Amino acid sequence: MASATEALLKVDDLRKDFGGVKALDGVTFSLAEGELAGLIGPNGSGKTTAFNLLTGVLKPTAGTIRFRGEPVGGNPPERNAALGMARTFQNIRLFRELPVLDNVMVGVHMRHGPGFVPTIFRLPSARRSERAIRERALATLEILGLEKRTNDVVGNLPYGDQRKVEFARALASEPSLLLLDEPTAGMNPQETADLGETIRRLHHELAITTLLVEHDMKMVMGLCQRIIVFNQGRLLAEGTPEETQRNPKVIEAYLGRRRKSADAAA
Repeated sequence: MASATEALLKVDDLRKDFGGVKALDGVTFSLAEGELAGLIGPNGSGKTTAFNLLTGVLKPTAGTIRFRGEPVGGNPPERNAALGMARTFQNIRLFRELPVLDNVMVGVHMRHGPGFVPTIFRLPSARRSERAIRERALATLEILGLEKRTNDVVGNLPYGDQRKVEFARALASEPSLLLLDEPTAGMNPQETADLGETIRRLHHELAITTLLVEHDMKMVMGLCQRIIVFNQGRLLAEGTPEETQRNPKVIEAYLGRRRKSADAAA
């Protein structure tokens, strides 16, 4: 686990109750600056709940979340986005009737919009800001190899490219923490491999601290530097991919069940 002095994100004794159900029960972990970590666990283990708490979609029942040392638990999502958190969702949330470029410009607007008054009165500062936002969005699309899709309507794109557009929108907000919630959901093996390489390349080039929730074990173990394992709302284990794959508790709670299912299917 990253030390407190190195931690970009620090979660301590985090709890979330839904009525009598403990979705998260005393979870503690941290992320170091520049780290690429994976969060895994069986369905219902609390992974997406954790993402929703970190980004402000949900408020914690108890516990603390600190981002760059600042308490952020219970902040509204827009506040955490302004602080430098960005996320993608398991179910794609794009403006399907708008072009790719407009979707990505939304991400830039979150951090660098000209403001209400300059926009309403069409002040020169607003026009300059819009040009800069457009340039930033175009640059992000080029990084992801989507420059030829700039004017395409998002709803007409192949599913894999729609995932990349959502990824581009998150990157365009210039985050210091990127939270990817099952980014390869619904992708075929080739699309999954391509996106995995894209995440690896961008992490290497941009050094953005990244937390990845993903069910594709081959991708997670081959991509992430550290694995955090949840089970039944609690932290079960954490360590390198090699340590995680050898951990008997992880094998029993998650990896082992998948293997047994595969053997039974065969």
